[in-house]
Amino acid sequence: MIKKIVLAIAVAAFAVSFAPTVSHAKKGKKAASKCTTGQMMAAKPNSMGWSQVMGCGADGKMYPTLMMCYMPSSLCPPSM
Repeated sequence: MIKKIVLAIAVAAFAVSFAPTVSHAKKGKKAASKCTTGQMMAAKPNSMGWSQVMGCGADGKMYPTLMMCYMPSSLCPPSM
């Protein structure tokens, strides 16, 4: 009985060793560039010239804020 359990564990470990890793699975996808916490940027402006200001979160992703930026006159936050 113990030999069968050990053999089953060995076969399972051998099969798992050929499974694709997480890094291998992500190679096909475009890697998202991470941002620095506190970094801000303006999104693409709309037809009137206003754009949403985006702020970087702690997880390295950009999130929209409540601020707007008027691109033609450069009335944007000073941190940009």
